[in-house]
Amino acid sequence: MDSVTCLITGATDGIGKALATRLAAAGHDVILHGRNFDKLAAVAAEVDAISSVSVSTVCADFADLEQVASLATVIRADYPNLNLLVNNAGHLTDHRQESADAYELTFAVNYLAPFLLTNLLLPVLQQNKPARIVNVASSALGGGHVDFDDLQMTQNFDGWQAYANSKLANVLFSNLLAEQLSGSGVVSNSCCPGLIDTNFFHTNKVFSDGAYERMRSGMRPPEQGADIPFFMATSDESAAPNGCFYLRRRDLGLGDEIRSVPLNWDRETAQRLRSETMVMLEPWL
Repeated sequence: MDSVTCLITGATDGIGKALATRLAAAGHDVILHGRNFDKLAAVAAEVDAISSVSVSTVCADFADLEQVASLATVIRADYPNLNLLVNNAGHLTDHRQESADAYELTFAVNYLAPFLLTNLLLPVLQQNKPARIVNVASSALGGGHVDFDDLQMTQNFDGWQAYANSKLANVLFSNLLAEQLSGSGVVSNSCCPGLIDTNFFHTNKVFSDGAYERMRSGMRPPEQGADIPFFMATSDESAAPNGCFYLRRRDLGLGDEIRSVPLNWDRETAQRLRSETMVMLEPWL
């Protein structure tokens, strides 16, 4: 795609902000999403100062599915040329919390919100094909599992486990969506941006036992965390593959290239999760 109009969720900090800055500098119009008006205005001013593209902002709290649905309505009405969606917004907590809709907060923000937003924006993306959906997940998915008896983790809550579960759910959703969109001109792929030093490590106590300090030497800055989503959003190489999981090969000890890797994922689990998710989201779909 020579020029894209892209919506980046979670764009006021970390990887999202770095990606928005890079896309704008490369000549692409950006729509910045966040949940804080003041932060959005500040980031928009920074991005606008280094580019000549259109920089817009939209505000919605992903802990409230009504706000997510309203966000989709605004995008469909005001940005009918949208052809790139980057599902980047994320959450990590050290104690169980609930969203406005009484879902476990990590599950709601990391999984339900992007699932809803993506489905509501699919008609716009399909209208503007070729289009791309970039789902920022994590290799933490390897430790995730889908417990249909307790999706909301009401028992034995663990913040890191909740995060891993949500990232597995992201990839299952992305892969099923890729199958659904096969041949449509819209691709859905996911990625692990790597171990990136963001506010995730400073806004909760999950890593307060010294784990952050031990990991810090192996972390990369947000600007490098944006490398893989940027590649997925703009490169010719990632234009056609659908249902892929991208990472940097050096995270596997194999070099510095960005490549897709095969994942063993359970289609039956993915399909059941999608069915149950559609029931949860029925009021907004």
